[in-house]
Amino acid sequence: MQAIQRGVALAALLGTSAAMAQETAPEAPPETLILDELLISAGRTPVGVDETGRAFTVITGEQLEAQGVRYVAEALRRVPGVAVSRTGSVGGLTQVRLRGAEGNQVLVLIDGLEVSSIAQGEFDFGSLQVAGIERIEVLRGPQSALYGSNASAGVISIITKRGARGGTDWSGTIEGGTDGTALVQGTVSGGGTNWNGSLTASFRRTAGFNVATGTDDAESERDGDRNFTLTGRASVDVTEDLRFGGTFFLRDRESEFDSQLFPFPADATSGLVVDSNSVNEARDIALGLFGRYEMLDDALVHELRFEVTDTRSENVIDDVPGFTSEGRRYKGVVQSSYAFDIGTIENLATAAVEIEEEINQASTGDQTRTLIGLVGEYRVSPLDGLDLQAGLRYDFNDAFEDALTYSVGASYAIAGTGTRLHASVGRGVVNPSFSEQFGFSPGRFIGNPDLDPERTFQWDIGVEQSLFDGRVVFDATYFRGRVTDEIISGFDTAASLPTSVNATGESPRQGVELALTLLPIDALSLTASYTYTLSEEGSTGFQEVRRPRHTAGLDALYRFAGDRATLGLGLTYSGDQRDLDFTAGTFPAPLITLDSYVLLNIQGSYEVTENLAVFARVENATNTDYQEVFNFETQGIAGFAGLRVNF
Repeated sequence: MQAIQRGVALAALLGTSAAMAQETAPEAPPETLILDELLISAGRTPVGVDETGRAFTVITGEQLEAQGVRYVAEALRRVPGVAVSRTGSVGGLTQVRLRGAEGNQVLVLIDGLEVSSIAQGEFDFGSLQVAGIERIEVLRGPQSALYGSNASAGVISIITKRGARGGTDWSGTIEGGTDGTALVQGTVSGGGTNWNGSLTASFRRTAGFNVATGTDDAESERDGDRNFTLTGRASVDVTEDLRFGGTFFLRDRESEFDSQLFPFPADATSGLVVDSNSVNEARDIALGLFGRYEMLDDALVHELRFEVTDTRSENVIDDVPGFTSEGRRYKGVVQSSYAFDIGTIENLATAAVEIEEEINQASTGDQTRTLIGLVGEYRVSPLDGLDLQAGLRYDFNDAFEDALTYSVGASYAIAGTGTRLHASVGRGVVNPSFSEQFGFSPGRFIGNPDLDPERTFQWDIGVEQSLFDGRVVFDATYFRGRVTDEIISGFDTAASLPTSVNATGESPRQGVELALTLLPIDALSLTASYTYTLSEEGSTGFQEVRRPRHTAGLDALYRFAGDRATLGLGLTYSGDQRDLDFTAGTFPAPLITLDSYVLLNIQGSYEVTENLAVFARVENATNTDYQEVFNFETQGIAGFAGLRVNF
């Protein structure tokens, strides 16, 4: 019966909202030490992990460090319901899909800031480093009722580390390895009696490897990546009830790539990837400012937020600027939450107004959109162990029809059994991207101004079982749904160019997500996952491309030498998947099947002193030859080593 009060209390102490997680207040009351862990992204205000009906996965910063991964996309590969595909080398276009949906149907947040490309509507995970990350939350299923367009398949929320008040902490990492790879990373965090903040900077460079399949000499030209990432956050308590703060994200990179040939008329080189002096120069900046005011013993909380996102991408081929895209997103949010009792039943009601403007500047011209969203959420715990959530949103669009979306979830923990039942149902919407509506490459792709928004309906039901005092935790979820008016590739006969069209009929989605955590002994932890995904295109009935039906993962970590040493392995399995075969030189391109593969990573570390640790890892230890995108080569066996310091 204390679910809502616990959530509101800890939200107040953390200064969090569904969109922005802030820092811990000093001298918290003793009872807050036993509060449940919260999901920042599962509601307009944080929700207890045992109190949401929505399917989710949390990856902690400690897990990221133990796995030795350097990029967020690699950490997501073994998450249930997730499919990752990278075009070529590090820094190449990396798409993340949830439950068989497209990448632009997944909302990506970094400290509550929406960071997707203005033009494409999706976030490119290429070169997104794990530096400074405290946790990653993956929320599956339609979340448009909470977050609007582009959240119809789910939300990936990345939350960076916050500074503890009353001191200062420093940490750093250096690393070197295969392909001339070098990494330098540092974090400083801390605070005083009424303020705290943190700042993380990371620079990684690699010479990469050759991704071209249409080149005779496989070592002739490498495709490298240079990446600088900066994240920061801070907050200050003006009074006991009033707090201000902000967050910041910057990613600046240069990623080399090879050209895929599309000659017209088609010839023997069609679809081949060949060496070229090409580089993508990209920069993503996001800034958020917030104010929070608490009233009535923190029962009534008001928030005001303002966010700016600026994205820029330019392809330079043989020193000649090519396709360029630049855009800005301005967003303002006013939100109020009220916790109240009706008899012995606790309730939490939230209302919000969002105003958003997007400006896209590309080779196809300048375009602008404005959206106003009205959001309501209600949470109640009518019985011990039973928690209900409902969300409703109405979006006023100036470029498309207005949209009504909803989401309902339920969680029921059966007392004394370790069993928790969870279920959710929702409707989502995704507006056509600027590129789909107006095109992005004159003479190669034409936009379709008559596109309709995609509409998603999906439900899921699952059970979580905990045994042996939490040493075994198993979760199984079944989901089923459909996408109407799915936007797919088409052909404009008048212009004789590819374009985007709405698929006829409904595109079904269904599958099973399994997750298992085992602690057989204190020194050994095991996590495993398996996903079956059926994702079909409504017009053809074929399995959608780059979405394998079967995926699985396993992470094992063993601690020894008094917990000073660790040895771990990570296994990733990806089953057969369809992709487009552009070598045929025809449109639409026929489908080809990419073989299944298994990747093995091995990592280890040793704490030399309390402040110094050394580590090493091997990626693709079996030197598996595989492809995630047809005709783009992938990384072979690679080794890395370095050290970490903290003080």
